[in-house]
Amino acid sequence: MNLVDVRLLWRDWRGGQLNLIVSALVLAVMVVTAVSLLADRVERGISEQISSFLAADLSLQGGVEIAPDYRAQADALTLETADIAQFRSMVFAGEANHLSSVKAVSIEYPLRGLIEVTQENDSQQVENLNRGPAPGEAWVEARLLNLLDVDIGDQIEVGYSTLTITRVIVNEPDRGTGFSTAGARVMMSTLDLPESKLIRPGSQVRHKLLMAGTDLQVEQYRTWFKAREAAQKDENAINHYRLVTPQDSEERLSEALERGRAFLLLSGTIGVLLAGLAMALASHRYASRLTDQVALMKAWGQDTASIRRSHMIRLLIIAATATAIGLMLGWIAHYLLLEIARELFDAHLPGPGWRPWIVATITGFVCVIGFALPALWHLPTIAPLRVLRRDIPSSLVSQGRRLIIGISALIALTFWYSGSIVMSLMFLGTLFALFGICALIAMQILKLVQRFGSWRGSYVRLGLANLWRRRAQTLIQLVGFSATLMLLLVVIGMRTNLIAEWQAQLPENTPSHFLFNVANSEQQAMQELLERENISADKWYPMVRGRLVTLNDEVLTAERLRQTDGLGREVNFTQTDELPYANEIIAGRWLSEAQPDLPALDDPEMTQFSMEQEVAEALGVQVGDVIEFSIGGIKFDSVLSSIRTVDWRTMTPNFYIIFKPGALDRFSPNWLTSIHAEEPMALNVGPINQQAKFIQQIVREY
Repeated sequence: MNLVDVRLLWRDWRGGQLNLIVSALVLAVMVVTAVSLLADRVERGISEQISSFLAADLSLQGGVEIAPDYRAQADALTLETADIAQFRSMVFAGEANHLSSVKAVSIEYPLRGLIEVTQENDSQQVENLNRGPAPGEAWVEARLLNLLDVDIGDQIEVGYSTLTITRVIVNEPDRGTGFSTAGARVMMSTLDLPESKLIRPGSQVRHKLLMAGTDLQVEQYRTWFKAREAAQKDENAINHYRLVTPQDSEERLSEALERGRAFLLLSGTIGVLLAGLAMALASHRYASRLTDQVALMKAWGQDTASIRRSHMIRLLIIAATATAIGLMLGWIAHYLLLEIARELFDAHLPGPGWRPWIVATITGFVCVIGFALPALWHLPTIAPLRVLRRDIPSSLVSQGRRLIIGISALIALTFWYSGSIVMSLMFLGTLFALFGICALIAMQILKLVQRFGSWRGSYVRLGLANLWRRRAQTLIQLVGFSATLMLLLVVIGMRTNLIAEWQAQLPENTPSHFLFNVANSEQQAMQELLERENISADKWYPMVRGRLVTLNDEVLTAERLRQTDGLGREVNFTQTDELPYANEIIAGRWLSEAQPDLPALDDPEMTQFSMEQEVAEALGVQVGDVIEFSIGGIKFDSVLSSIRTVDWRTMTPNFYIIFKPGALDRFSPNWLTSIHAEEPMALNVGPINQQAKFIQQIVREY
């Protein structure tokens, strides 16, 4: 770069030839910077909240104690770690007792999120802690105090250990769902586990190793775990563990987050499209004005290479300067966007990472290469004779080639934003189809304008005639701006759906509680009690627990059942003639339908059942296979008549295995239902530590 190039650039700027190019580039970079910064901060904030639902960035879970090599790998990557052991056990206070859900945690727990506790039963002053109980302490849920008739400072017995209640748990990050957490929570220190003597060989306990660290550390551990898992599979070794991410545990929130990123991506792409269109038009005009200058420079003896180098230097200066200004303005603009959206994100948003800055910088230079450079590239090839003969063509790049280069730049940018070539092609394909429709409409309007101008005044006629004479550029501008406005309206429409998705992750009629272990003799009384309290119950399901024994007369080993992540232990079976809500048959026929394709049903002793898809795939079963079940030591055969998908996010009772009515009649079932209070206060009365008194009453009476 020399002083002459800077002077030429400054002269072009003062002449107004670069204003539109620079402004368009600044606009493109500013829009992408603002949107990328907003998306990155929102994503990081929501990811932190999702991580708090797991109390970590990663959770290694298994039914056996975590092996030393898994801990060693976490230590080698300098990940923060914490230990959890979850199980159910009787808790005693004098003569009173309760089957509690016990959670032993190390002092480092939780790694993400906070535990909300109070130091008095009726207190509204919530304390947020980032550590677990100390040895000798027990933190309990408020309902356990009522069930055992104890208070803060009293002692309870957990196994052989005696613990002092020091705090009441209001909320914990990884509270989780499921029947294993149905008992009142008791949280204790892992250092008290040996004295309690509750964990012995064969005990049903869930071990967890929580890990937290940077994105790179987390990804390195996941890669190591996948490699180890593959090696164990090759050696036919048993893998006792499962690695869970926050996205796995909160799949619905993750999906909403992905839709949010797509929403912001679309907004940014529209801004780049508008700026790129303006830059392409301005660059063409700029190149046309430079033709005489280039011809004169070549007439004075300057070679093609030096002229091209001079233009490249000027473009580089324009790109660097406009990008820097766009980054600065985008940083300011993203704060304005945050203020507008602050009511939607009731959370602390952490600072952005490096990716938004890289994305915006690359956007600036790609816009220059894709929209400005094509118009200037062939300027050095202009003949010196053009100084004297104006009829010599300028040899600028054709509009077709420039269009191809611009589309390629848009594809590259969209792919960079989304990481999906399919999404990029679909988006741009739809966009250009829209352009084609707009172009046809615009051409018809121009024809009408041409006729209209023939009987108007001279100035109007001259202006309208000029529009028709330059109809190619006019069409580009009309199509670009009309399509952009249309897409902005689409984005505004999407905004409503997106906000609704963020604000309501679950339907209004989502069950608030489950009632289970209701005996046959108590079901009628329970139904009458719910009706008196104006609490609606969904369908009642009978439940019996059993195991799978053989598949087509072949013994199902414990190792094979463990691969299903559900059938390696006793599981709950039910029977019903109605396909449950959010279940869909993908193979076979539902239980209530005729089954002419199942010869096994010719045996009058044979029953039939339906199995959930993922479990069926893991077990390797197909419609028509016969499985032997064992319930309470009584064995019987049943044929698989259907395979179904289950939406586990509906928060309604769902089962891996459902039998046809009559198959479980000889067994004594417990009943399960989900309930929803028509009046919210019916289940949550009084202060935060005295909620769900009605549920406590049910537990005491039944």
